[in-house]
Amino acid sequence: MGCGSSKSDTQKVISSNKHSSCSARHETHNQTDQSVSHAPNNPLSDSVQTSPNETTTDHRALQIDAGISNNHTVLIDNNRNKQRIGSATSNKSTLSSFNENNQNDISDALEIETLINSLPTTVNDHVEIVNADLECFNNLFVKQRQDTIDNSSYRKTIESWQPKSLQGLVELIRVLSKNKLMIDRHWIVFYWIACNIEYDAVSFFNHNIPEQSAESVFRTKKCVCAGYSRLYKYLCDQLALKCEEISGYSKGYGFDTREETAILKTDHAWNVVEINQHWYVLDATWGTGHLNEQNIFERKLETFYFLTRSDQMIYDHLPEDEKWQLLKQPIKMTQYMQMPTVRPAYFTFNLELLNPRHQAHATLVHGKSYALILIRAPSNIDISSTFKLDKNEVDGGSRIILDKNKQLYCCYFSPASIGRHQINIFAKRIESNMKSSGQVLNFILNVVELPLNRVSYPKMSKEFYDLDIKIISPLNTHLIKISNGATYACIIIQTPSDVELTGNLSNCDSERVINGSQVYYDQRKGVWKCKFAPNRNGSYVANIYGKKKVNTGNYSHLVSFKIDALQTPAIPLSFPRTWQSFHDLNLEIEVPKNSSTITWLKDISYVESLIRAPNDVQLSCVIDYNDLTVDNGSLVQFDSDRRLWQLLFAPQCIGQHKITVFAKHHEESKSKCALQFDLNVTHLKLPIKFPTTYETFENRKGRIYEPLNGILKAGTTISIHCLIPGASDVNLTTDSIWANKEGYEDPVFKRTITVGSKKLTIYAKYGEESSYQSFITYLVQ
Repeated sequence: MGCGSSKSDTQKVISSNKHSSCSARHETHNQTDQSVSHAPNNPLSDSVQTSPNETTTDHRALQIDAGISNNHTVLIDNNRNKQRIGSATSNKSTLSSFNENNQNDISDALEIETLINSLPTTVNDHVEIVNADLECFNNLFVKQRQDTIDNSSYRKTIESWQPKSLQGLVELIRVLSKNKLMIDRHWIVFYWIACNIEYDAVSFFNHNIPEQSAESVFRTKKCVCAGYSRLYKYLCDQLALKCEEISGYSKGYGFDTREETAILKTDHAWNVVEINQHWYVLDATWGTGHLNEQNIFERKLETFYFLTRSDQMIYDHLPEDEKWQLLKQPIKMTQYMQMPTVRPAYFTFNLELLNPRHQAHATLVHGKSYALILIRAPSNIDISSTFKLDKNEVDGGSRIILDKNKQLYCCYFSPASIGRHQINIFAKRIESNMKSSGQVLNFILNVVELPLNRVSYPKMSKEFYDLDIKIISPLNTHLIKISNGATYACIIIQTPSDVELTGNLSNCDSERVINGSQVYYDQRKGVWKCKFAPNRNGSYVANIYGKKKVNTGNYSHLVSFKIDALQTPAIPLSFPRTWQSFHDLNLEIEVPKNSSTITWLKDISYVESLIRAPNDVQLSCVIDYNDLTVDNGSLVQFDSDRRLWQLLFAPQCIGQHKITVFAKHHEESKSKCALQFDLNVTHLKLPIKFPTTYETFENRKGRIYEPLNGILKAGTTISIHCLIPGASDVNLTTDSIWANKEGYEDPVFKRTITVGSKKLTIYAKYGEESSYQSFITYLVQ
């Protein structure tokens, strides 16, 4: 686009030809982030555990928002400063509520306030940028300009034109402009050019720019910036509209790669026009489209460059003749080169840059390992960012915090290595349905010496701050390393009492690690423990989700950490599914250790799990196959010698089974889901069914030694051996006939009996009770 066309705001291109060089606009696209550090000592922290005592997971069976784990989508400026944004997507750092929580790098509110108050109002010889004509953008003009831009009738009419000659175009414009406002006349010219003239990127990059006269541009429908400005001037002259061509210096394509402190040659051309005795700036080149990442022209109307405020245009357009700056006090080249690179959306969204002031580069905060950019924004604007070195996102390099009281976005950027970094700031209206954000600011952060004690940032979403989440451990890092025999990483989170969490673990291919996460609330310490166990060496992402307990909808993504796993055990840790009741009741798994699966061995009829529980907690269990409970397929009994619960499971066929454990306090009427294991039965020679046990058996912590098979053979003599603690009397019936009392000495009941033809039931009586209670029943075949 003529001299100085914009990039991604169109790629602004720079040429050595004073009259035909131009800066073109260029679109930007997306990318991701992450980084490295180490977790500090913390009494609540168990960031890496070698021999975990808790091998369970509060992995809720609730749906998680599919679109949230990538945080937000933004547009990334691959050509650094001099680009204007189109509509691409990418991961970004964004947030929505200031709290002094996790990172030590986040100075407290008082320190930020001190920094703001200490910012100079002027720097060196920088002059205040003020329009020379304070009346030119009065309320009436602003309204008329917007009404003209929004006039769909103009657009439809202009788009229908097919002039055969330049003079024919002039006549079409003259007819449509008759009796119209001066603003309307200029818009008709500007819009026709934007719809019909293509930026000649091929000629520009080949350094072979053809004639740029108005007649040539009309005929070829291609030009660079000189052609745009000359065509605009020609049409205005034919229509008796006062217009001037301006030659000057633009911050266009390639500008951000420069090291010099001044532009030696003019590299762009644009126009100024007079309307009702007021002068206004416009740039038909940058208003017509942009160059994409392949340096190919893409047409896209940018109305910002139609009758632009001079105090906004000056950030990237410096006229050779300072009178055409149209400022109260013209600025010098030195100030122009030091001014930050701002995009049209910066002004559209009414943003205010507080730090850095009057400079296009960011610097590390004194004594810190990060740079800090402070932006004040209206309450309906959301700010996001990217942070790149050599076009690659810096791992864990950025985060943004919003102080809602001041509507102040605090943007932190922590480099991981030396080099020239690019910081891109994006913004969008919160109520907008657009997934992408518009680029508003660009900075360079040139790191020549890496600071000590670098911090890095996990990916945090807006909801992280909205829900008032705080990271307790690890601090100041986005990366957790698991090595030296450790089996999992633990992230400790503090939340308000009305918030609940869940999580998952994904590998580098974004595949979810089954049974690789455990998230639960530790009531004793008042924190959530989020544990993640990789199943092999490699890189992983630990995702934590949350929501208000009263909400019945999906969980929202809160924060993600990167995990690097080294020396993962041959048999890695996996977490069985647990519910919060498992942790609230202080249950502990003894068998199977560190596994979500109970192992099935050859030539067995049942498997066991051993669970330790407080004395006032009672367990029960079931085994399911194809979502159907296996009748008499489970037996829960108390092992008084080892002071734990023995849970036995007898499948009736081969295949995948689910084993679920329930728990409750003695005084509670209903048990709650506590724990679930997987069981894969690969072969089964002799299936059995357990005897039926009753509530008294569980309440009194009974135990069966023999027979464990609940199906007896009629007419056989068997030995019965079980524990019935605390009974005053024990007896049994065969075929509903009471046997002689014998064999009970608290708590042991042991005797032989000949099996009848129907069933055998053992009864127990307690205290002064007059009747027996059913304890165990065997069926007979």
